[in-house]
Amino acid sequence: MLTYIVSIAVSAFLVIIFKYLNSKHKPPILGIYQQQNKGYWAKFIFMYIVLNIKRLINEIKRLLAVELGHSSDGTEHVHKHDLDLEQKYNLGDNLKAVDAVYFNGLSKDGNAVICGLARRPKHICDAFLYLKINGEDLLLSPNLPDTHLEQNSSEYGEYNVQGIKIDNFMPMRTWKLAYNGEMKSRANVEKRVKVDVALTWSANWPPFEYDVHMSSRSLSDDIAREPWSADYFKMLQKLHQTHYEQMGFIKGTAVVDGKEYLLNMPCVRDRSFGPLREWRNFHRYVYHFIFLENGDSMAVGTVSEPTVLSHLTIGYVCLKSSHTVLPVDSCDFQLYQHGENEVLPKDYGFVFGAGGKSYAVKIKVNDEDVFYIGKDREAKFYERWCSVEINGIKGWSCVEWHYNNVRNG
Repeated sequence: MLTYIVSIAVSAFLVIIFKYLNSKHKPPILGIYQQQNKGYWAKFIFMYIVLNIKRLINEIKRLLAVELGHSSDGTEHVHKHDLDLEQKYNLGDNLKAVDAVYFNGLSKDGNAVICGLARRPKHICDAFLYLKINGEDLLLSPNLPDTHLEQNSSEYGEYNVQGIKIDNFMPMRTWKLAYNGEMKSRANVEKRVKVDVALTWSANWPPFEYDVHMSSRSLSDDIAREPWSADYFKMLQKLHQTHYEQMGFIKGTAVVDGKEYLLNMPCVRDRSFGPLREWRNFHRYVYHFIFLENGDSMAVGTVSEPTVLSHLTIGYVCLKSSHTVLPVDSCDFQLYQHGENEVLPKDYGFVFGAGGKSYAVKIKVNDEDVFYIGKDREAKFYERWCSVEINGIKGWSCVEWHYNNVRNG
């Protein structure tokens, strides 16, 4: 009996080895999106071990960094790690360096605020502001659909350009967003209205730092699909940026042509910085910011940067009940199945997993607008305001669809 079992085991092992050695290489889907190929599982296991060791080391370093700093007014103690992370990034002499802050808020009753400001070298900023009040006409900063702006001398070194002003008041807790100037109506782009916005963003959950909090399982899967070489890992390091996000609320006032409106809505804050951001390196991404009626917030999406990661699953879930932030472990949203030719779906769904739970997402698009980033319009973005249902719970979402603007239109 034992000899029979051993014989069967050896035969099965030989079949597996034979299939492995003779397996055909699966080419990238559409010439872009890499698939699992020979050596995938060995690479996956290796990366999974490496990423978990790296995460453990980072967590130990953070626990040991007990030194405290102070908030801007000197009264509030702040963890030194948070203080360091929230400092303005020194752009130096790197022509493609970036230091970006982004807010995306949306309420059930149709209020919306989207503001991005990315400092670039030579006092250039990519900046814009969208404002929607009571679900009515969308107001746009005058430069839209373009975002390429130049700072004046009084704005140098700050998150400040042409009326948009962003200040860090308390690291990882409070930021200020202000705008003073004209905005234009999407319904009538010739119409200008005087707008004065004063908003305060406050954190409601801990930050999600992509360097340390991403799912090891998901990231290992994405990296293991890529062809490996010494040059590949050098490029992976070269294109690295520090990126973190934090869910919270934004509230304050917006005065439009003398009429004051009160705003209060869930809002995500995004920060990224690094020595190299080249939008031409990105093929596409789709990122969902979701706010549910039960108080949960989440972000989930997929990025394609074929130079290093042709498919990268990103995101996290913020649970109100436990006040925890969990990484997204898996997601079946495949970019090549959704709007690859820039024909965007108005009604779609996908499933993702986090914390051992599966989330079935239904998306219905209600409104959208388009803008560009870069002097030469290198990147094209669709901001899409949507209705959402996840596992039977209703909510609302702003979804950002990015395309490499090779068509330049």
